[in-house]
Amino acid sequence: MSGFLAHIASPSDRAHAPALGDLDPLDEAAMLAVIARAELHDSECFEQTLAEARAGLTGTEYRAYEAGLVHLGTFAGSSESYGNDDDANPAAPDAVWIFDDARWITWEAKSEATATGEIGPENIRQAQGHLRYTEAERKASAPSGSIALLMSPKPKIMAAARMLANDETYLVRPPTVLEVFDRLIRSWRTARARTITVLSIAELADIFRAEQALPSQWLPLLKSAPVKRL
Repeated sequence: MSGFLAHIASPSDRAHAPALGDLDPLDEAAMLAVIARAELHDSECFEQTLAEARAGLTGTEYRAYEAGLVHLGTFAGSSESYGNDDDANPAAPDAVWIFDDARWITWEAKSEATATGEIGPENIRQAQGHLRYTEAERKASAPSGSIALLMSPKPKIMAAARMLANDETYLVRPPTVLEVFDRLIRSWRTARARTITVLSIAELADIFRAEQALPSQWLPLLKSAPVKRL
């Protein structure tokens, strides 16, 4: 009986939980993907994936960092999250997050760059070419609002690099990536404690919303530094 009662929402819970129709399509796509990630519902797999992601994203070695970004995309609710297995192909993104037809996010990660000096034009060209590459690879147009992210610890951007930047390219710092990671992991831990498979999409979204971990909440953080206007 106690297990049954634990899953009955109180009037205040029902009033607080968003109706499914009120969810942003991107948030809905992410919550559906979280529910579908059956492998991460397993405690051992979840903890191992979390540990690999954290180790990669707190370090600088580029292969581990890129793998961390791929894991981060999975935690973020992307329906597909994959990396670049061909180091000789600079046109390929280091990570791609696909949120069905709602949004694509591509990453160029300069995790081994020093925290001094300036970001040059070549880094900008490389990062903002990733959406076009992904379109060609997938033989589809990127959904409206798709973005290209350049992760770099360098403190400045060369004026010539800013002049080349388009409106879809954003600079992200390592601490910002970790902030998104921590929000997502807190949400996953709460959702797993309540058993993800018995939660409705709206209930799951409410858990992620409480940690500012819905895509509509962490995207503004990743988009806070548009290269063109820095």
